[in-house]
Amino acid sequence: MAKKNSYAQYLKQTLGGLVDRLTLSELHKDFIKNRWLDQVLWLEGRATKERNQHYFLRMVTIIGGVLVPAMVGFRSPDRPRFQEAITWVAFGVSQTVAISAAVEEFFSHGEKYRHYRNTAEALKIEGWQYMQLTGPYREYPTAEDAYPIFAERVEYFIQQDLESFVERLEKKQDDGKKDAQTAVENTEKALSRLNQELELRAQRLEAIEKRLAEESAAKQQAAAEMATEAVVAQTLAATPVQALVSANGGTSFPPEGETSFPVTTHADGQEATTALVQSAPPATATATLAVAAADLPPLGAAALDWEETVDIEALKAILASQITATKSSSPSVGNGASTAPSGPVPQLIQPEDVAHILECPLGDCQTYLPGILAAMHKYDILDKQTLVGLLATVRVETGGFKPVHEWGGASYWKRYEGRKDLGNVHPGDGVKYHGRGYVQLTGRANYKTYGQKLGVDLENNPDLAMDPNVSALVLACYFKERGVSTAARSGDWRRVRKLVNGGYHGWDVFDKYVQRAKKRMV
Repeated sequence: MAKKNSYAQYLKQTLGGLVDRLTLSELHKDFIKNRWLDQVLWLEGRATKERNQHYFLRMVTIIGGVLVPAMVGFRSPDRPRFQEAITWVAFGVSQTVAISAAVEEFFSHGEKYRHYRNTAEALKIEGWQYMQLTGPYREYPTAEDAYPIFAERVEYFIQQDLESFVERLEKKQDDGKKDAQTAVENTEKALSRLNQELELRAQRLEAIEKRLAEESAAKQQAAAEMATEAVVAQTLAATPVQALVSANGGTSFPPEGETSFPVTTHADGQEATTALVQSAPPATATATLAVAAADLPPLGAAALDWEETVDIEALKAILASQITATKSSSPSVGNGASTAPSGPVPQLIQPEDVAHILECPLGDCQTYLPGILAAMHKYDILDKQTLVGLLATVRVETGGFKPVHEWGGASYWKRYEGRKDLGNVHPGDGVKYHGRGYVQLTGRANYKTYGQKLGVDLENNPDLAMDPNVSALVLACYFKERGVSTAARSGDWRRVRKLVNGGYHGWDVFDKYVQRAKKRMV
């Protein structure tokens, strides 16, 4: 213990002896010893303690930092227990290094050592200048005369030392708060990025699952269609039909009022007429849908291109041949009066103009425009204003200018399964009666209702709704009966969109093509 305190004892004896030799009063000597000398000795002791702790912690950190990599890289396959022991020792040393570095950082022994040492040396220099009457004391003849100034300067040093220490401490605390805030912000940013990455991964997984489900459903549907194609020809004979032969030799629909005969086939192969069905004239039709809530919900322009899975032309040829045979055996067929406008169909617009207005392929316009104009003429709605609204509607609903299947495929169409408001009351109705055509005809009830209006058995042959002529007649019938053509003639384009869509989804696209059509036509 004596050896440890030797320097402090030396300072006390030496500096105390010098104070005793000064020409001062005993009171002033006691003040100097109890204030200046005691402060110097305390600062020296604190500086020594902080230095020892700082050196110890730094040595542990440095030596451990050198040993840990060496021990981690040590390999001794022939002595597994020794290898394991070295591993555990390396772990312990690494923890010791981390703890020593943390303790030094928290207590700041090195910074305190430098602070105490500088203050102690400054006080010793001040005392030496006072005893020798040099520096700021050179103007005073005796130590007694310079005592007030010395006492004032000692207190000033002590006060400055305290304020400086407090200031550094507060700064360190502020820096710690800033570091903590920065750490919190960085953590929040990291969590945000992690959440975004997890969300993206979840979306990718959902897209993959959806694609796999669609592929599986498509395969199942393809298998079911292959199984049903074999029996389609056998069921056609029992399908109610109506003449689809136009004056120019193409396929169209009979004028209103004409009678159609459903035909059945008995076991002996002979045909028999079972009932007379009178088709309602479209221009004066007052029948409502079988289901009150069964509208025609369009699903936007993102629809699939039409890929035929049933040979519609062959189907229509068989139907037409059956009607021809029925008519030849029933001379009364065809005597009904027609209310459709007579004469040729006015060509209010050319396919080239439609392709320019709707920004779609010219070939589609050349193929499908005649059927649309004929259907509008048949329902007596063929005028420029109605044609403007109809063209814009087709463009926004199909994404082009041809009949389409509803977007999404079988996995999406299954959402209509069990929808009694659409008349889907049998298993498989959701997929079977998905949206088709220029406006998406959806649900068994709609297929049945519009099939009866047109004289085409759409309920038993829903793929016929993809036939261009049938699709055009459904569209024209809808415009006629729902008052869409009336709204178009008055220029109320928002009502036109409301009547077709049920809302205003796709209004920007619809309005764009309305303006383009008006500029070109009206």
